[in-house]
Amino acid sequence: MKNSLFLFFSILFMASCLDRLYIDIPNEYSLDLIVDGQITDEPGPYTVKVSKTIVIDGPQVVGSGVSVKNVVLSDNVGNSEVLIQKEVGVYQTKPDGIRGVIGREYAIRIEMPDGRIFESSPDRMNPVGELDNIYYEFESIQPLDAPTKYGYRIYADAHSVPNDDYYLRWQFSGTYIVETKPQYNTVSGCAPCGCPSPLPCSGYAFVDGELKLGWKLDIPTQQATFVLGLKCECCRCWVTQNEEKPKVKGNQISSNGQFKRMEVGYVPINFYTFFEKYRVEVKQMSLSKAAYDFWGSVQSQQEATGSLFQPIIGKISTNLFEINGASGVQGIFYASAVKKKQLYLDKRTHKVDIPEPVNCDGRIGAAGVSCLTFPNSTTQQPEDWN
Repeated sequence: MKNSLFLFFSILFMASCLDRLYIDIPNEYSLDLIVDGQITDEPGPYTVKVSKTIVIDGPQVVGSGVSVKNVVLSDNVGNSEVLIQKEVGVYQTKPDGIRGVIGREYAIRIEMPDGRIFESSPDRMNPVGELDNIYYEFESIQPLDAPTKYGYRIYADAHSVPNDDYYLRWQFSGTYIVETKPQYNTVSGCAPCGCPSPLPCSGYAFVDGELKLGWKLDIPTQQATFVLGLKCECCRCWVTQNEEKPKVKGNQISSNGQFKRMEVGYVPINFYTFFEKYRVEVKQMSLSKAAYDFWGSVQSQQEATGSLFQPIIGKISTNLFEINGASGVQGIFYASAVKKKQLYLDKRTHKVDIPEPVNCDGRIGAAGVSCLTFPNSTTQQPEDWN
């Protein structure tokens, strides 16, 4: 039981931390605005996130979404668009709205309810070169006091455009399918494994003392009703694993613009990540010098800490500022041309026999939780899933 729970919650912890950036900054910056946005030459919508830092237990901070009066995205040839608020602090262009074009410059203007205005310096969308190939290598590691760990190192070959000034970023993400058994959910109160309490989204309920599919439990009355065609709504999810840290390079790294065998990501092999199959996606993005300096600073500081879970020290440069004011603002808005490649991995690409978890009650298989328990999970299949 302990090994099964340890595996499950270790995976959740790993996934929950991959796309979160905790910044350790002085308390005098605790009222800073944080802006995170990008436009590419891929089809929109494009997203701008606006948040406020909140001090928790001293200098560690997290972002809290902020509603603003409006966010306007514009280019240097007269096009502009007012973004639509999707949720607190999240603003998007229309899917058929403004489109990124190589060679143009882009900026945002954020107007706050109190009249303050923040802008970004114009950021030029540069050519991106080519992402020539992505590939994997199987790896096994034998810790001294733990079972063997298996995974794939993901590598990329690429080249830039023939130019003295090129700056590139490679972004890794992984998507995999998980299936769970929410009908076996338990709640505290019964030793040793908890009291059986199937989740309403499972499509199961106890009827005459038996666990049956197709029944919906009314929580207030505790009455179960049969619903024709009722199916589980939280058994099958697509989970996204984001990069641990950005990877950027410029012309000072490669004088000829060729990049070979760059490690861009890692895919762990376990019961959940390879329940069915795993999709690797690598994007190559062009950067301006300002965007390169920003992401290079993030990369350097994360590498210096030696761990994703340690806070970043200091304040990173930004291309954002307040008009006629001195309010603190952090983050970046930048423009990138993009090339991407995908590859799919499944159980046929390795010879590893991954044992199924053993649950507290002796049941073998997936945990008795909603698949939405996994961070960055959705029950909606990605449109480009193969």
